[in-house]
Amino acid sequence: MKWLVLLDVEMSDFDNLSNLLRSSDEFSLITENSKYYLTSSRWESLTNESDVYWEATKPLQHISAVARIQFTDFPLLKPDIICEVDEEGKLHRRVALSATIRVDSSSFSIKLEGGQDIIPILEFESWMKLAEEDEIVKNVFRQITEFEPNWINLYKVYEIVKKDAGKKKIEQWTKNKISQFTHTANSQSAIGDDARHGVDHSDPPKEPMSLSEAEALIRNLVQTWLQWKCEQQK
Repeated sequence: MKWLVLLDVEMSDFDNLSNLLRSSDEFSLITENSKYYLTSSRWESLTNESDVYWEATKPLQHISAVARIQFTDFPLLKPDIICEVDEEGKLHRRVALSATIRVDSSSFSIKLEGGQDIIPILEFESWMKLAEEDEIVKNVFRQITEFEPNWINLYKVYEIVKKDAGKKKIEQWTKNKISQFTHTANSQSAIGDDARHGVDHSDPPKEPMSLSEAEALIRNLVQTWLQWKCEQQK
């Protein structure tokens, strides 16, 4: 049985996601009538939308995390609307865990999307496997998808990665920019109430880092860390 998850994304997000999933053997993307869908070989043996909902929730969180690591402001993907393509090629749309809503009685023509060469093909499958098997990666992905990228939450991600990889590697990977990040994140004088501390324990940084710079730095750090962890398994 063919199950699809309707994605609440813009065309640019879909193009980016297409590029990420190009190397995936389990997940693929479909477009039809300006709507975007995700499907998976994992779901073909499932018989109802409730099972698809539970089977899709965690992988969608991990896919969202991988996309957010690569692309700024990528939305969180959720299996809120699940669709079934029956044997006659007709699409049946269901609100998650709810009743069937017929939205189209015509045949559903499936068109697989390959995406554009926006970035080099990533080790998508390796990253997804890490998220399934490694509790530390799973924790980082949870931080990325469940919390806003503010100073406090970005610092949490940094601390998790630092404990796993070591401070020396972090400094090498970020070309010592991490000290500017931590100094800014801890400085009440530099960023006010957004800081991790209510009072300053040292002088504020001479050149405070902006939040957008901090988000990009941590995103690049997580990319490098994931690649490093994949290499450790080879």
